[in-house]
Amino acid sequence: MNFPYYRRLGKMKSKFIGILMMLVLSSLTFGSYGHLGAEKDRDMTVQEMIKYAIEDEIFAKTEYEKIMKTFNIDRPFSNIKRAEETHIELLQPLIEKYNVSYDKLDEKSLVIPKTLKETFEIGVQAEIDNIAMYEKFLKDEKLPADVREVFTHLRDGSKNHLRAFERQLRKY
Repeated sequence: MNFPYYRRLGKMKSKFIGILMMLVLSSLTFGSYGHLGAEKDRDMTVQEMIKYAIEDEIFAKTEYEKIMKTFNIDRPFSNIKRAEETHIELLQPLIEKYNVSYDKLDEKSLVIPKTLKETFEIGVQAEIDNIAMYEKFLKDEKLPADVREVFTHLRDGSKNHLRAFERQLRKY
């Protein structure tokens, strides 16, 4: 029997369970917030789409700030955080024009992973989910041109963030 193999398998299983638990906890906490809400919502109004978009961008920005502080790290999170701030600014005129209200993020319930590698793994999945949310929104043929333009820009930004997280993850 190859015992080191089984120990490695046990460590991998523990990490997987840890990441899975964090995702489950964040789903319970933020179940109808941002992309998680958009995922469940089948028939959305433009206002609901904008609401989910702004919530998701605020969540990401806040999460990256907390990660930078927790791990005392700058890149790639500082660049992505600045991009999230730009995304929020792009959504502001739509929020005003379409009279959108959204839920405030409860920062205390935001859970940060124990390792930097886990933050990159979760970052990859978060960007995949974010891209899927914008793709779902962009399928709506009745989407106003101004909203379509912003959502397209935000989706493309998420694709850049995904590549950045994947690059970081390859270092492990």
